[in-house]
Amino acid sequence: MQLKDLHPVLPIVHVSAVTRAQRVKKGIYECPVYTTSMRGPTYVFLAGLKMESEETDPNKWILAGCALLMSPE
Repeated sequence: MQLKDLHPVLPIVHVSAVTRAQRVKKGIYECPVYTTSMRGPTYVFLAGLKMESEETDPNKWILAGCALLMSPE
């Protein structure tokens, strides 16, 4: 990753499905996923991304406007 890179490529991630009863809320950032950078109508789902630790504040990423884009632009 380079400094000031606005659209870095997400590395390969391990995705697993869990039931609502098994879902963990602490230390997870609910990141919005969009098909393109035009956010509004291209919303797809929320991806629960594990943060560095359970004490990390997800508001840091919310205020930064962090989102995942499914198309390279």
